[in-house]
Amino acid sequence: MGFFVALQFLTRIPVPGKHFEEKELARAMACFPLVGLFVGSVTALVYSLSSLCLAAPVGDFLAILTLILLTGNMHVDGLMDTADGLFSGRPREKILEIMRDSRSGAHGAVAGCLDLLARYVFLGQIAPEAKIWALIVTPVWGRWAQVYGAARYPYARAGEGLGSISRYVGRREITLASLTALAATLLLLGPRGGVLAAAALAGAVFAGVAVLGQYISGKINGMTGDTLGALTEGAEVLALFCLQVLF
Repeated sequence: MGFFVALQFLTRIPVPGKHFEEKELARAMACFPLVGLFVGSVTALVYSLSSLCLAAPVGDFLAILTLILLTGNMHVDGLMDTADGLFSGRPREKILEIMRDSRSGAHGAVAGCLDLLARYVFLGQIAPEAKIWALIVTPVWGRWAQVYGAARYPYARAGEGLGSISRYVGRREITLASLTALAATLLLLGPRGGVLAAAALAGAVFAGVAVLGQYISGKINGMTGDTLGALTEGAEVLALFCLQVLF
């Protein structure tokens, strides 16, 4: 049940059933990496089929496009809102106000473009035989980053939005999410790059997400839905960078 709640929240895939409650979503965050595994598998399938008849750069583009369509671009949108707020040079309350604005500014536009460009470049540098596994494992760590952010930091807007959800996210959710992400990484990368390669990827993503999370929390005293999206994008781009070095 938790997987379908997470799938309904994180993707645009139609999922039958009632709308989730806040506590249900909080507990379902333990399944976020599983949704990442599913999304990554679909993306890898699109790349595999396209590589049969199209050039590799076209396959890379279609893989990124598939990920955007599956998620409704929600995480890139969060990254853009976060960039607009954090790089505005304003105090905390003004940052939160800017992040709430649905319009994108110059900082957000640049952040969104750099994010997509980095994905395309890093993905293109990964060896073809490893690219399928990279496409699968990267979204797993991206969704893990959301669980880490919600479990590690308080919600910056007390009593609003995800505020009542974050208080239910704790040791259970981050433990299960971490075990899922580690298991997926070992199963997918272990036979190809060894346990050390899998450990290097996990360690690098954890360190990067921890640093980015601390920076964001230092600016606004916690997390918001937008900054969790920024953590997702940061984790995925960092994972792709590490994978193009490892493979």
